[in-house]
Amino acid sequence: MRFTGISCICIFGLLAATAIGQENKPNFSGKWQANTEKCQLHSGNTSIVSLTIEQKGPSIHVVKGLEIAGKKSVVEFTCTTDGKDCDANGTKVSLWYSGASLVEMEVSDAAVTSISLTLAGDAKSIDATVKYISPKTDDDTMVFDKL
Repeated sequence: MRFTGISCICIFGLLAATAIGQENKPNFSGKWQANTEKCQLHSGNTSIVSLTIEQKGPSIHVVKGLEIAGKKSVVEFTCTTDGKDCDANGTKVSLWYSGASLVEMEVSDAAVTSISLTLAGDAKSIDATVKYISPKTDDDTMVFDKL
C-alpha cells in the first residue's frame, strides 16, 4: 500500500513537470515584419523580411518572405518541434526548443544555417540570431515586430 502511494505521487509529479515544461514554450504564432532599423545584417546573405507562424501544439507552419539581391521569394514549411527533419523547397529544416528559444536548423547543398528565435516579454517582437555555420560568415541579428 505504501509503495502504491509513492508510485502515484511520482507519476503525478512527472505529469505535472511535463505540463509545466509545455507551458514554458512560447507561442510564436502571428504575422511578423522585419524592423530594418533594429536589424544588424553583417553576412551579406539572404534577408528574411517577413514571417507568418502558425503554431499548434508541437507542429509549426512557417511562411518566410525572403529578399535575395533585391529579388523576393517565399519559403514555406511545416515541422514538429522534436528536431526531426522536414522539407522546405529542397532544404532540410528541423525545429526544437532550447529553453525559451525556438531553434531552426537549415541544411541545404549550399549552406548550413541556425536561427534562434526568442519572443520578447511583451510578445510584440521576436529577436532572431542567424548563425552561418557553413560557409562560415558573420552572424546576423534581426528583430521582427508583430503586425
